[in-house]
Amino acid sequence: MQQSDPWWLLPFIVVAFAVTFTAMWSLVCGILAAVSGWRGMATRYPCPPGLTGDPLASGHAIRVGISSYRGVISFEATPQGLVARVMKLFPFHAVLLLPWEAITLTRGGGFLSAGSMRVADGADFSLNGDAFGSIEQAMAARRPAGFARP
Repeated sequence: MQQSDPWWLLPFIVVAFAVTFTAMWSLVCGILAAVSGWRGMATRYPCPPGLTGDPLASGHAIRVGISSYRGVISFEATPQGLVARVMKLFPFHAVLLLPWEAITLTRGGGFLSAGSMRVADGADFSLNGDAFGSIEQAMAARRPAGFARP
């Protein structure tokens, strides 16, 4: 007598994989948000719903604290400040509205970094040339003397 495989095994494996992957992805994203300082900034600098601004070049090499956010952060300039968004694929990263007064830009800063952006009571962003230049220009247009020179 030949025994057949249960019909439900393949759907069970697919659903179990999807649930496990989603849970692990969410856990990792939550840890990244906490370790990078994003979660703390989200409580201090929440962005009002629907606020959008002029898109800025964000580049591909961005670090927040010790966490790499390569290609997943976008910046927008508004009169109120700098909007920082993480792709929706990464949960636990609320949209930030960083007031211009809370941002300090410093040219140079490290290996493969054009400069850094320090947020008062927040994290340090290591930025590539495109992101640094576009944020620097947006700050100069809205807040003269917007960055510190080393």
